[in-house]
Amino acid sequence: MVRTPTETHLRATTRPDFSCRTELIEVHKAIVDSLRDEIERSVGKTTREYQAYLEDYNRVFKTYQRTASIDELMAGVLKANIVYNGDYHTMAQSQRIPLRILREIAPKRPGMTLAVEVVQIEHQALLDAFISGELREEDFLRSIDYDKTWGFAWDHYRDLFVFARQHGIRVLAINTEPRGGRWVLKKRDRAAAQVIAREYLRHPDDLLYVVDGDLHLAPSHLPAMVDELLAPFDEHPETVILHQNNEEIYWALAKKRLEQETDVVLLRKGQYCIMSTPPIIKLQSYFNWIDNTRQLTAPTFRNWYVDLVGEEDLYNQVLKLVRIVARFLEIETEDLDDFVVYSPADLDFLDRLRHESGLSLEEIKAVAAHLRTNESYFIENGNIIYIANLSINHAAEEATHFIHKVCAGPRRADLTQAEDFYCRVMREALGFFGSKILNHKRHCHSLEDFRHPERSHPTLRAGRIEELKRIGTFVNDHKAWERMFLNTGRMWQLEGPTFELPLAIHLGVTHALGYMLGNRIFDTLMRGRLDKQVVRDLFFMNFSELEQSLQTYLEWIALLAEAENS
Repeated sequence: MVRTPTETHLRATTRPDFSCRTELIEVHKAIVDSLRDEIERSVGKTTREYQAYLEDYNRVFKTYQRTASIDELMAGVLKANIVYNGDYHTMAQSQRIPLRILREIAPKRPGMTLAVEVVQIEHQALLDAFISGELREEDFLRSIDYDKTWGFAWDHYRDLFVFARQHGIRVLAINTEPRGGRWVLKKRDRAAAQVIAREYLRHPDDLLYVVDGDLHLAPSHLPAMVDELLAPFDEHPETVILHQNNEEIYWALAKKRLEQETDVVLLRKGQYCIMSTPPIIKLQSYFNWIDNTRQLTAPTFRNWYVDLVGEEDLYNQVLKLVRIVARFLEIETEDLDDFVVYSPADLDFLDRLRHESGLSLEEIKAVAAHLRTNESYFIENGNIIYIANLSINHAAEEATHFIHKVCAGPRRADLTQAEDFYCRVMREALGFFGSKILNHKRHCHSLEDFRHPERSHPTLRAGRIEELKRIGTFVNDHKAWERMFLNTGRMWQLEGPTFELPLAIHLGVTHALGYMLGNRIFDTLMRGRLDKQVVRDLFFMNFSELEQSLQTYLEWIALLAEAENS
């Protein structure tokens, strides 16, 4: 029987032993802190204005009144004159929330205007032409220079505009780019507030639905400026503010084991925080956007995605990847649907692993240590795929590991250090190869990348940079051994520091060597210098025996060198 994460969510129960759950929460917090630091480094030095603006925003989430429901939120929205809906621009799930709400309330509030940060105020005429159908989509995007003036994935926002067109909803542009000077954020809020206040005065009985960056929606920011502009007209509209997926609220809910069952939190009267996605997924979306990496649809808590057309749960999305890779390799075997998928949305993951998989406490601790690296993971015992990052790269790689396990069986439990080393290398080669089937543009780190990781990863903390350099030293040594073998046929010693590394460095080295091999196999196959059947055969090799894993590695580096030089 196929086991899905949705089913296990519904079976979750409170247990007296919280140690595994507490461990995972601490892992997640550490990863979130690291991601946030990395984002701040990528953005660069912030101004004092921004810091003050951020502090105002963070104060909103110091406390909350109680958990709420989607129905309560919808009732508040229907009564409001102005709704402010926060947006996290790089996360598709964030853009689905206003669409979900608008679909629900449109039949009940026929008079409605949608105001969006996506388009600049100066492009209002072009926006009107697009919504009316006079301007084609591609012409609209080109005319407003979308990639330069906004730049976030158009596919994530497109459905909002399509919905507005289909329902005759006017769409207002509220974004600006103030030219330098101080108080840039406040200038942007002021310009948006003027558009919103003007529209409200023209149509006070309509619902004005504003989709703007979550940071702008602290009550003292954009909402306060709109109220200030309307006060001289003795207008005091009823407003509702909808924030999304705040980390502090999430940790507070998680502490009470409420993160899965809570859809909405009431912060205070007229202010809600929608809880649909965990912090890791939210922040990781920023780096996937930078890397232009496609993402899976984020797993959501309970009801936030129920009636969105085309929405799939995480299991079915990964199943599609399994089938694509298997079909490409012409692998036809049973049980390619027999796996479980977990993500950072599952804080009970380690608890379930301990109680349902048969793993020992030491094995659970080893899994937790791996999760601290924010890397995805395939656990053979139970066919468990843990996806730390919802990028297609991560998901396809773990899907490929699962296919290999189904074809070749689980690895032996009592591997020697050298056996473990080359078993991991070969399995990582297959995983990376499978990810390239889905994303042929996936980058593989070179020796130069390891020598100077600060160039390709300028936002990483100093400790991680040094760790990558250390990994690169061992990878470089191994590549020197390979060149010696290809030139002389002489084999290197299977003992010494390379085979006695701490776990984190050991995983880094075997990943790097495996990725490099998998990348070369894919590129050589695409150039027509390999028979796909030869690659397919690798998926039926277990690699637990050193004779097989090392011998196969040697054969392939020789084969690829010959193919690349021919």
